[in-house]
Amino acid sequence: MRTLMNQTHKPFVADEAEAVIARKAADHLRAAATSKQGVQIMVDGKEDNKVITPLPPRAASLIVEILEAMANRVPMSLILHDAEVTTQQAADYLNVSRPYLIKQLETGKLTYRKVGSHRRIRLADLLEYERGCREEQKKAIAVLNEEAKHLELE
Repeated sequence: MRTLMNQTHKPFVADEAEAVIARKAADHLRAAATSKQGVQIMVDGKEDNKVITPLPPRAASLIVEILEAMANRVPMSLILHDAEVTTQQAADYLNVSRPYLIKQLETGKLTYRKVGSHRRIRLADLLEYERGCREEQKKAIAVLNEEAKHLELE
C-alpha cells in the first residue's frame, strides 16, 4: 500500500495561459467524452516522431474533468484509491475528532490496518465510509421531516 504523503504533490493550479488552453481543449473533448466515442491523442513531435494512441472513453472523461478544473483555475490533486491515510488525516477529511475516528475504527465501522503501532486507512475505505454516513444523514433528515409533518410543525 502507498501512504498518502508519498503519492500526493502540492495542489496544482493552472496559470492564466494554461487556463485558456485547457478551456479550448475541454470544449473539444467534451462531446467525444460524453458520447463515449473513441478518442485518439497525437503527440506532435518531429515528422518522423509523431505518435497517435487511442484513449479509453473513461480516461477521456477524466481528462475533461481535469481540463475543466484547470480552465476554472481550481486547485486539484490526484490521489489513488489504494493510498493510505493516517488517523489524523482521515479525521481531518471527515471533519471529526481523532478520538471519534479511533472509536469508529475499533468498533469495526471503518476498516484499517496496523503498521507497527500506527493505524492506516485506505482512501477507498474512507470514501465508502463517508458515503454511508451521508446516506444515514439523509435518512435521518427524512425521518425528522416526516415527524415535523406529523406534528404539524411546518
